[in-house]
Amino acid sequence: MTGLGFGRFPCVYGRLKGKSGAVREYLALLDAGSDYCILPKVDAFTLGYPDVARADTIVRAPNTTTFLTPTGYDKAPLIKMSQVDVGPLVFSDVDFLAFDLPQACGFDVVLGRSLLQFLRIEMDYSTGLLTIGRGS
Repeated sequence: MTGLGFGRFPCVYGRLKGKSGAVREYLALLDAGSDYCILPKVDAFTLGYPDVARADTIVRAPNTTTFLTPTGYDKAPLIKMSQVDVGPLVFSDVDFLAFDLPQACGFDVVLGRSLLQFLRIEMDYSTGLLTIGRGS
């Protein structure tokens, strides 16, 4: 188990490796209420998923899925991230939605249940300590 500090929201830095082999580091919100991990479309394009940049309301990208947001239903391309690293933990072929997050949210990506299902997470809000390990 790896111990990490967090502030107001449980966030960690994670490294994403796309199908092009490009690697980027992002500040990620841990959100057990989100079915999927979420990555902005421009970052998905940068990591090797060009189809998401061409997606709009008329021409759907391959593997477009419908999901629930706080304001209702929306659609976004579902992609498989080649590798996701959270601290020393490494995961392959993780489902991500290519969907633009509000810039004012304070984090870059969301790590939802498509990844969190493989983790053991303990959050102590009184001390601001987040402990992450591989689930059993």
